[in-house]
Amino acid sequence: MIRAFYTATAGANSNQTYLDVISNNLANLQTEGYKSLKPEFSDLLYTNLTQAGNGSLMVGSGSKIDKTDTLFNEGTLIQTDKLTDFAILGDGFFAIQKEDEILYTRTGAFTVGNIDGENYLMLDSGYVLDNNEEPIILTEGENEINIGVYKFTNNFDLERVGNNLFRIANENAEYEISEVAEVKRGYIEGSNVVLSQEMVKMIQTQRAFQFNSRIIQVADEIEQTINSLRG
Repeated sequence: MIRAFYTATAGANSNQTYLDVISNNLANLQTEGYKSLKPEFSDLLYTNLTQAGNGSLMVGSGSKIDKTDTLFNEGTLIQTDKLTDFAILGDGFFAIQKEDEILYTRTGAFTVGNIDGENYLMLDSGYVLDNNEEPIILTEGENEINIGVYKFTNNFDLERVGNNLFRIANENAEYEISEVAEVKRGYIEGSNVVLSQEMVKMIQTQRAFQFNSRIIQVADEIEQTINSLRG
């Protein structure tokens, strides 16, 4: 019963973490450029039990969430007709200079900020960078904006830092500044969260959590009964 108790406890903990991830995805259903999260599970320790006859039986100790990956597939394009809104078609990220660090994002809902008499294209308090990794200065009457699109060989070399921003987590990460990427002006990329899929995951995970909770309860009741019989 002790094995059942701890296995179910591990399962319930994993289920709760998964529910937290799903809730976070659902909370960002309407967030521009948001990339959904997906937990990756790994099995805990297996134990070999000798059984009658030949061979042995492998008994697991449950599972745990090993890591949470970001799904980088595109979200739906949303037309806004705002001249400071941009969306990347295909792979790539916008680069944002924030203080002494360059961060990356798929969010293209930019604004104009006047700094020292110059109008800069900005995201929050960061400067949007061009193909030369320089802040973009907007000139009156200029229609073309040369926004840089940064394509990474492996998007998993990036880590989240909040507010739909990513930083390079692998010092060996490789990227190129694309000269042919298509950027649509007057559009933003919506969240890539699919409501129906997240709701199905939530129902399945809630049921699994309830099942594991019931196992914990039964295991505890049996353990108490055994202890009472022992006197």
